[in-house]
Amino acid sequence: MRILAVDDDPIILTLLGEVLRAAGFTDVVTAESGVQALRAIAETDTPFDCFLFDIQMPEMDGIELVQEVRKFADYGSTPILMITAMSQRKYIDAAFAAGASDYITKPFEIGEVHARLRLVSSLAETRRAGGNPDALEAVTENRPADLVQRVKLHDVDGFIDYLAVENYLLQVSRLSLIGMRAFGVVIPEMKRVLGHSTRYEYEAAVADVAEAISDTIKPLPFFAAHAGGGEFICVLLNSNNFDPEEFNQRLNETITDMDLYHSNGAPMSLRAVVGEDFSLKLKSPKGVSQTLVQALAAAEMAQHQPARREPPKSSLLQLFGFG
Repeated sequence: MRILAVDDDPIILTLLGEVLRAAGFTDVVTAESGVQALRAIAETDTPFDCFLFDIQMPEMDGIELVQEVRKFADYGSTPILMITAMSQRKYIDAAFAAGASDYITKPFEIGEVHARLRLVSSLAETRRAGGNPDALEAVTENRPADLVQRVKLHDVDGFIDYLAVENYLLQVSRLSLIGMRAFGVVIPEMKRVLGHSTRYEYEAAVADVAEAISDTIKPLPFFAAHAGGGEFICVLLNSNNFDPEEFNQRLNETITDMDLYHSNGAPMSLRAVVGEDFSLKLKSPKGVSQTLVQALAAAEMAQHQPARREPPKSSLLQLFGFG
């Protein structure tokens, strides 16, 4: 696995290089600034498989560097690990919002760095072998879409990778989870309507739904991710008064107003089902992952429940003895 490590402190770079070599990662390129890093990316003949960025650097900090790297077409989903002394919530929020995949605070534990990099290495090997667990394969446009794969949605406000959502929640302190709530969104018609569509049409539909979710949640702060197929996970960062039913109604109104169509001109009838929301308050690391799964399962169950309807006026009259 080829790694680019960036830190303005040469001592930290040397230490990091030793840590990486001890873990078996010997193909490491270093840079002491964001400008040097971007130059290395632009000039390399062999793409990088992983990036390690510090945050506090002169001229261009690590968060700005993440944003610049994500603009490269070849690095839209490449893992970016922040290794930094900045442990405050605002820096963690900003890093993940910019497109970071994970976050490690200094002084770091060697075992922790090794474990994170082994996971990244495994994902990189999977991609090189022809698979991609987190994004659609580079297939021809006319091939039917794979509804299981997750779509990268870095261009949609608030959307990050699914694994990044988990990593984000694991990095903030348990006290910071107070006020956070998770809920799932399911598009039941996605498989039926888009099961035989092109890869491009599938990605576009997922992106349209993501845009609708983002626009409907705003201005509340949130992170969200595509969980595969017609499923999305959303995490509200500061809201104790969320109403899933009211949000469900507004989200479907937003999707309807988008007036979506297939590439052949046929209307694309999509509806959203929002599941019960779950508090992340004081969850353990294991509890965080379980809550996200629980939120998606609740949305899946909700799609099989009959929609609530107001009883007709005649029934109300009869109920009170006036019929």
